[in-house]
Amino acid sequence: MATHRYISPAFLFLLWACSSPVEQFHDEVSEYKHQLPVISIVADSLDLFDDTLGIYSKGIGTAENWQGQKANYFSGKKIAMNMAYFIDGKVAFKQEAKMKVSGGGSRKQPQKSFNLSCKEGFGFPFFSHLPYDHYKSLRLRVSGQDWRETLLRDALMHTLVSHTQIDVQAYQPVVVYLNKKYWGIYNIREKFNTNYLQQHHTIGAVDILEGNSKLLEGKDDEYLELLAYVQDNDLSRNEHWDWIEERVDLENFIDYYCAQIYFANTDWPGNNIKYWKASEGKWRWFLHDTDLGFDFAPIWGHPGGVKHNTLKFALNDSFTTHHNQAWSTLLFRKFLNNEQFKQKFIRKFAQHLEVTFHPERVVSVIDSLSANIEDEMPRHIDRWKDEADYALQSVEDWQLELDVLRAFALQRPSIVRTHLQMNFKQAE
Repeated sequence: MATHRYISPAFLFLLWACSSPVEQFHDEVSEYKHQLPVISIVADSLDLFDDTLGIYSKGIGTAENWQGQKANYFSGKKIAMNMAYFIDGKVAFKQEAKMKVSGGGSRKQPQKSFNLSCKEGFGFPFFSHLPYDHYKSLRLRVSGQDWRETLLRDALMHTLVSHTQIDVQAYQPVVVYLNKKYWGIYNIREKFNTNYLQQHHTIGAVDILEGNSKLLEGKDDEYLELLAYVQDNDLSRNEHWDWIEERVDLENFIDYYCAQIYFANTDWPGNNIKYWKASEGKWRWFLHDTDLGFDFAPIWGHPGGVKHNTLKFALNDSFTTHHNQAWSTLLFRKFLNNEQFKQKFIRKFAQHLEVTFHPERVVSVIDSLSANIEDEMPRHIDRWKDEADYALQSVEDWQLELDVLRAFALQRPSIVRTHLQMNFKQAE
């Protein structure tokens, strides 16, 4: 009697790939016309969508998140893939690499973000305004939970302060095809890691931490020393303030706090906070995950919105939410005990409100970023509108969300000025 050997689905996929080359798969995608660059990703459909193996599916729940919710897409598992990058319908770059689902709460959305990585890196200048042509890793981001709103909120905030001393992530909107299926608009973003720091700051060894002194890279002893010194010494005295100035990049720190307070980002400072130091440098802060800024926080039950007193929120020594506990407000509170720092902070914030966050400038940036993706929005919305009841249902819905950004831009500066005057008793 004849015997039948079991052939795994993965092996069948390899047979299919040999008979229908990946390049042909990408070439078919190139026939579609888009004004944005296009990324075509080809991966084993079982690795993506299978109930047991699939990193994109809820599946059998092979992992759980911090809330105890179980789904395959929480696993952090990397899968092999092949990508091609198209500009004006022509292949500009091809690469074998790996991908995994990324993000926090946004992993539960039907359109999910990805981290892309490969050993040799990606040798292409994805961001035309930057002088770099090689990236160790990249993010393909759906604008986090702002996916249901504007698709550009976090990118907007990074763009607004890209000229300051803050470390920000570059942004390039693209269209993605996944196994030849239209997957909508994504944002290519830089990743904050050692490769980023080596490019932007030309440094060697670094210490990178997040949250309440959680170590990501290097060592934590110098940051713990900073915290202890701030707690144990009177920073109004020059000798103690000199010690701080030698260890903290105060230009970066002030720009960073001005930005977060203006944005009314209340998913901070006790969350989404990352900071770093080169071996011979000073502590600096990344602008990390600002999705709940610009009037988006209230939809999640957070304090926030255009009228929110985020300055007071960032100075609380008895927390009002778990996002402004005493540890997360410590440095800012203690630094303001120094009159020199306080006056510098007030002056710099006033300058930012007059220039960086001037309503006309901010509205102009909103209009520019939205114009880049406007032609693609009808197709993107049509792709996802039936996938979730909170997805955008029309271009008109999207335009209304952009109007929320514009209204924030027009109103926020005068509100922040009032908060500064109230807190520091400054006369106009």
